[in-house]
Amino acid sequence: MSKVLRVVENALIFALLAGTVLVILAQVFFRYALEQPLSWSNEVATDLLVYIAFVGFAIGIRDNAHVALHLFERRIGARTRRWLRVAELLVLGVVLACIGIGGAMYLWEQRDVVSPVGIPLWAAFLPLPLGAVLGLIHIVTHIVDLARGADVPEVVEVAA
Repeated sequence: MSKVLRVVENALIFALLAGTVLVILAQVFFRYALEQPLSWSNEVATDLLVYIAFVGFAIGIRDNAHVALHLFERRIGARTRRWLRVAELLVLGVVLACIGIGGAMYLWEQRDVVSPVGIPLWAAFLPLPLGAVLGLIHIVTHIVDLARGADVPEVVEVAA
């Protein structure tokens, strides 16, 4: 299932990025070449960027590129480092659960509302619970792996 989810997430982020580029290019073409700007392109591009942010956040969790507390990791033992990573993932999971639940509640409240250009607001808020669910799946997977004795990924140095 993990490999299938990875492929689906990668395909989804690619489609979202391609869609954003196409919408922006269409807007530029219609505005400057045809002098007939599209009324919906800014809203669609913005909504696609929100999808990219939340799906990308889930991919970041999947690939261990999320925010983590690396200050003490080199000074502590492997077992303590494993428990510290589990604590980090649990805190991140609580934050994601709150975002997902809040987003789902707002999505439900706005299910009949349509934006001025005709896009249902539920579609604009769908990335919050979607990204949260994907991220939580990866968090649970990482915690299970750590509980089974997997090593904590090494800290990657970032040049300033």
